[in-house]
This record gives sequence, C-alpha cells and structure tokens, in this order.
Amino acid sequence: MESSIKVPSSMPENFKPFEGHLEPLDETCSAQIAFDHPIKQSELKYDLHKHNLNMQILRNQEGLAAPLKITMELQSVNKVGRLPFLPSSNALRDSLTGRDERIEFSDFLNTEENSELMRQPHAVVEKSLGLL
Repeated sequence: MESSIKVPSSMPENFKPFEGHLEPLDETCSAQIAFDHPIKQSELKYDLHKHNLNMQILRNQEGLAAPLKITMELQSVNKVGRLPFLPSSNALRDSLTGRDERIEFSDFLNTEENSELMRQPHAVVEKSLGLL
C-alpha cells in the first residue's frame, strides 16, 4: 500500500466569496455578509430624488410660487392627525405626490387590515395623552 498524499488546504483565512468591483473593502466575514448593494440605497432615495427633480423642473417652468405651494400643501397634509389607533390611508398625500397612480407591493401586501397588531383603542389613546 502506498501512503496517502497530504494536500495542503487552499482555503483562505478570511471569507472572500468573489473577486469583483462590488466586493466590500473590509476583509471580515461579517462585513462581507452585511454588504448592501449600491442600488438598494438608490432605490430607498428614489421618491425623494424624483420629488426634488420635479420641484426643480416646476420652478424653472412656472417660477418659485408653484413648488412653494405644493410644498406647503404637503406639509399641511402631513400635520393632519387621526386617533392613534386608526390607520391612515394617506390618500391626500398620495394624490399630491402622484403615488396614487402607481401600484406597488405595499398596496396589496402588508396592508393594515391584514396586520397582526391589534391594539385596544382606549389604552392607546390614554398612553398617547400620558394618562397611564
């Protein structure tokens, strides 16, 4: 019988699954697993960027009054309150921003009526008023 040949391990000490331009600069395993793709950050800021761009275009075409009016309307709509235990549909804000014309995942997934969180109205109002 021949003796077996020992092959040295070629595994690197640090976890490095791919070599490419999207590779994180940190060499630790946890940093590479928790790496966020740059498109994710872009998608999170999409609505804000689109709103700012629309306001800039509106300012160039109509003047300063039109974007100021829309901004004041959005701020006043955001201040409208409901009782703390009632979910808000934000229909007026959606119509001002144009979101009412889009259908997204959040429109039919994870809606308030399908939420598993059920709170007692009296307890929620008392807590929001600081009576507890």
